[in-house]
Amino acid sequence: MSSETHTISIPLLLEHSMALPASPKIFARLSKLIEDEDIGLDYIASIVKMDPGLASHILRVTNSAYYGSAVRLSDIESAIARIGFNEVHKVLSVVIAHDSFYQALPTYGVTATEYADECIAVAVASEVVAQRQGRDMNASYIAGLLHAIGKLAINLYMEKMEGNIDLSRLQGERTLYETEEAVFGITSWRAGYELLQHWQFDPEIWQPIRQQRSPQDASTFVEHTATLTLSLWLAQQLENWDANQDLPPETEWALSTLRFDALDLAPLFDDFRAEFNDRQNMFSMLV
Repeated sequence: MSSETHTISIPLLLEHSMALPASPKIFARLSKLIEDEDIGLDYIASIVKMDPGLASHILRVTNSAYYGSAVRLSDIESAIARIGFNEVHKVLSVVIAHDSFYQALPTYGVTATEYADECIAVAVASEVVAQRQGRDMNASYIAGLLHAIGKLAINLYMEKMEGNIDLSRLQGERTLYETEEAVFGITSWRAGYELLQHWQFDPEIWQPIRQQRSPQDASTFVEHTATLTLSLWLAQQLENWDANQDLPPETEWALSTLRFDALDLAPLFDDFRAEFNDRQNMFSMLV
């Protein structure tokens, strides 16, 4: 097994990450505004237009057959009015996922489709779990969407440093986290929460990401951490769902923390899969 190492500097990682898309930061701000009944459509549209790529993608989706659009629109205000505020968050979530996460990560041996699917799946699962609990879905969705942004940051860092490495070939019997620590000196979850903290995201978003390696030890934002933990497990079951399988200890902890039991898993998974398929259909219009 290769002993190749590429120790990553956190300050340099944060500096290089300035080249990452701004869309997640805009999405976090927009999501809060959409929940405010006093905020007008014009103001929402003005923020969307801060990112020309974001605006063009929103127009593309709202003009698509998904919304049965017979008349094409060319301005963001009309597009948002066409679909209504209730659909704006869903469209934004898919567009942001495309802009920020449809990228291949050669450092991890992951294709653009695989990375985007993972981010969307965990985000949607987090939203479904939070909704079932009657809690704020927005923060949970964003934490799920950004749970693996550290991989994106590390991949960009390696590209900037012209480092040619594929962790999947070095992993062997080790976990991904163990391999990252051996090769980079940090894990992707640490890179992720350092980045989100640097970008001044709310702690309810970056703390669950910070705690995802050992969620049972979480002392703050415990329910948010449990939501992310359960959602990571649900997302892993998309291809091979088995209602009778043994649950990992961290998943059992998450269920208990969120006051669910094993009987809640099947309906949770069904809701998650239906919503994920819906987002995937929308996402396919952008790829």
